[in-house]
Amino acid sequence: MTDNILFAALRVCITLLIGLGGGALLRLGLRDLERHLAASAMNQERAKRLTTFIHAGRSAGYLLITLVVISIILRELGLDITPILASAGIVGLAFSLGAQTLIRDWLTGIILVLENHFAIGDVISVGEFTGTVEHITLRATYLRDSDGQLHLIPNGDIRAISNLTARWAQAVITLNFDFATDIAMVKQALEEAIRRLQADETVASNILGTPSYLAWSGLTDWSVQAQLVCKTLPGQQWAVARVLRQAALDCLREAGIRPAVPCQWLAAASTEGD
Repeated sequence: MTDNILFAALRVCITLLIGLGGGALLRLGLRDLERHLAASAMNQERAKRLTTFIHAGRSAGYLLITLVVISIILRELGLDITPILASAGIVGLAFSLGAQTLIRDWLTGIILVLENHFAIGDVISVGEFTGTVEHITLRATYLRDSDGQLHLIPNGDIRAISNLTARWAQAVITLNFDFATDIAMVKQALEEAIRRLQADETVASNILGTPSYLAWSGLTDWSVQAQLVCKTLPGQQWAVARVLRQAALDCLREAGIRPAVPCQWLAAASTEGD
């Protein structure tokens, strides 16, 4: 009897050690693979997708190892899991309300990874949050916003997603001008801004195609609008927009053209006798 207990305890300890070892090997293996991807010359989009699979696979691997270890330990302790599985309907009914959210998160996480809606490093908007995807598990997605705050969003709560860095992006600069502004002078100045952008070595490699100038693209009650539009590599639209905005303002200033700003006039009624 005592020998059986000792052997069972030994097998349980061995199972735990194997489980811990398996988890450590999984972690180290995936970490090495992630480093290899970072150092390789692989296509950026493909590398991001594989990194996303690694993060989700790590979460799924830990879950699988945990379930296997628990089932083996229960069997070694002499607990027959068959009746437990047979009564899963009753147990499932008892836990359905508490577990349905977790299961929904897992299923949504699997779908998000398989359908490649976004990957590690993408900038996305989910509800009220916008940020860079830092980590993805089967349960949640982690977003880091521009203020440095890390937002944990349960995958089951993700409904509509806006991916700001999918395949390509676009830098759009909107400028306002007075109604009396000379259109030809504005066109000449902004076309010069485009040439300066294309000649800027810091962003030239991030530009796709030829930037365009859209004359009088909009109208407000106090100005007419013109736009500069530039197609860029994903995630580079903000850097390109900064350079293009500065070039546009410099060229307009050199041409003696001032962008319009909204003005508010206040009229004071006169009082007799004053």
